[in-house]
Amino acid sequence: MAGSQFMPAKSWAGGHSDVIMPPGGKKFKDIELTYFQDGNWLHAPLWLSEQFRKDAGVSIKSRELYDGGDTVAKVLPQLLSRKPRFDWVQYPCLFFGQFAETGQLEPLDDYFAQYAGSQEYLDWVMPAYREFYTKWDNKTYGIMLDGDIHILHYRKNYFNDPDLQRKFSKRFQRELVVPKTWPHFLECTQFFTEELSSKGVYGTSMVVNPPAFGWGFWMDIAASNGVNYFDASMNPGINSKQAVEALDMYKNIIEFSGPGGKSMDINQTIQRWQSGTDVMSVWWIDLSEFTVQQQGMEMAEQQGADIVPGWEQPDGSINHKAVSLWCRTGSIPKNLPQDVKDAAFYFLYRMSHPSISDEIVADEYCGSDPFGRSHYTDESARKYTMANPQRGTDNDLWPTNSGIFKTFETARSHLDGGLRNVEVGYPQFYWEGTPQYADALGRNISKAVSGQLTSQQALDEAAEEWVKIVQKLGIDNQKRQYENFLAGARKLGYKI
Repeated sequence: MAGSQFMPAKSWAGGHSDVIMPPGGKKFKDIELTYFQDGNWLHAPLWLSEQFRKDAGVSIKSRELYDGGDTVAKVLPQLLSRKPRFDWVQYPCLFFGQFAETGQLEPLDDYFAQYAGSQEYLDWVMPAYREFYTKWDNKTYGIMLDGDIHILHYRKNYFNDPDLQRKFSKRFQRELVVPKTWPHFLECTQFFTEELSSKGVYGTSMVVNPPAFGWGFWMDIAASNGVNYFDASMNPGINSKQAVEALDMYKNIIEFSGPGGKSMDINQTIQRWQSGTDVMSVWWIDLSEFTVQQQGMEMAEQQGADIVPGWEQPDGSINHKAVSLWCRTGSIPKNLPQDVKDAAFYFLYRMSHPSISDEIVADEYCGSDPFGRSHYTDESARKYTMANPQRGTDNDLWPTNSGIFKTFETARSHLDGGLRNVEVGYPQFYWEGTPQYADALGRNISKAVSGQLTSQQALDEAAEEWVKIVQKLGIDNQKRQYENFLAGARKLGYKI
């Protein structure tokens, strides 16, 4: 398939049209694949199935949905089975390292080598995803399918309101602009809440629950303040002075988030955004996409997107970090017949490749967010305003097909905000022990928010639990696995 045979190098910014074929141009022998996916990722493999069957002799026979919280329970037994029930699996990237550690994911480097131009594809995947969620111990085990990232969503009409601008300037002696630092974000949150709460509008809301996700919204603040999960010797870094400062900031923001702020869950933050209750929201990039219909077009067109705030440094620069929480990878189990593995790789690779994924990341019934360079171009922004040519509306699973946003300007702003954050993307933990680390950190952060513990006490408790987790799993084993995180972080220039 790839490269010079179907896409000139200059075209990698977009405009991919040539059909990717299996190695040697020979079709598969009508291989039908079964796959597993978490239920919040949607339907692209199903609508691509018939086209892939015609082009390459590989299609989808069936899929099995599982709840994302049950990923390990649903996926791990199949990887360890001599006869897995799936031919490929899509799963949240939090579990990538744990699954790779089993030795039962098929290494993919030799498969990529069969396709001319595959190196261009690998270079096309954004480094914030490629370096952490596809590679393990210097081998490739995953293909990116979904590039989650936290971004700052905001309502342009409030920041552009002359009366609010005048009041803010009088109070803070500076212009009302989208905040670039966390102290400024706190000021804006307090200001909007105090000015607009009588109308049912608040500055922001922060995800606190479930704790397994809430920690990631604190980590946006903490990572930009220089906090890392561990040092190279697996000593926790989550209870440092900078970490405590970040938790104090998180708590202070929540104080101005209105009723229920201290126990806010993911669904409540969605409801607040789509109802127009929040002026700002630090959330995943797709918040402004899947809520368009509920918001109504007028409100949806007032959405803006920008980089998650950071902390000002001594030289005047601002250190930003946006957590790439969740994300999705596709992998192939080792214990399959070779022809099935070849077909599964083809399906995953072609679906991830820009010739296909440029369309699906802009489709409301896909569930994938941008993860490759061409996903952020003007051409891709236009796709958010148009029908997806890969499918019709002849299925109850995807009954409409008219684009997500009304205007190019809104789509372009959406992608600009996403790109700014991907360029400073900070990975979640994704090695063995991830569920335990997430629970310990999120649970204790929640206790600090509710006032049961001080910020220092909460993070000390979390760090103590992390030490026990490391000891239980084996410090040498954890150090070796954590080195994958460190290697990726060094490539991206992060200070660890």
